[in-house]
Amino acid sequence: MLALFLAAPAIAADDAGKPGVVAFNASVRVDVDASGKPVKVEAPADLPESIRSFIEKRVASWQYTPAKQGGVPASAVTYVKVGACAIPVADGYRMGLDFKGNGPAVVDPGPWFMRPPQYPHELQRAGAQGTFQVAYAIQADGTTRLSSIKPIETTTGNRHAKAFKDEITRWIESQRYQPEQVNGTPVATDMSFPVSFELREGRGRKPYRQELEDRALASSECIAASGPSGPLPIALDSPVKVIPTPAG
Repeated sequence: MLALFLAAPAIAADDAGKPGVVAFNASVRVDVDASGKPVKVEAPADLPESIRSFIEKRVASWQYTPAKQGGVPASAVTYVKVGACAIPVADGYRMGLDFKGNGPAVVDPGPWFMRPPQYPHELQRAGAQGTFQVAYAIQADGTTRLSSIKPIETTTGNRHAKAFKDEITRWIESQRYQPEQVNGTPVATDMSFPVSFELREGRGRKPYRQELEDRALASSECIAASGPSGPLPIALDSPVKVIPTPAG
């Protein structure tokens, strides 16, 4: 399950030339044969070669339960979501990686980033916040079909729920995906995750950046990267099951 948090204001960049923790998500294409063996693994091409190679080797080492078509094992294509973390050390960076789920890949703006919904200005001015559970289906052609939007928590009651739902609907219906495949044929996939709209008024950019860095450092991939050995929507019904090794 993917949790998407949308907050205002934006974060300021770190000081130029100052090395810091680099944490990011990536979507890795994995072609699996009918026995569950990964026969092709492709991390995003715009990653540095050393990082891309590290991610591909780790993902290729995991076990996969093959898809089935009519009860018979079949080849498949899925997109594995990973969390990656690079922590600076004396001779460069130490990498950590952890499995976050698998399913279709977002097409725009890229296979490893999901463009967030807009935080409506009128709702920001009104101090409105809210969290909603969103369910939708990705069709075989990569388009989306919204299933439901259910409030989980709203600090402003139901007064602004419709405006939030209208924005979430617009956002979901604008998404395009690269669907998973079974035996070379694209398949539909159901998705579900919470979307939170949060205001951070009265808080400086530095404290917020520090909060995000602390959260990143607490992630399993950053914990793995900090060890001595060292080196974001998920499908509910992917035809391929991934059995990753522990983070590292």
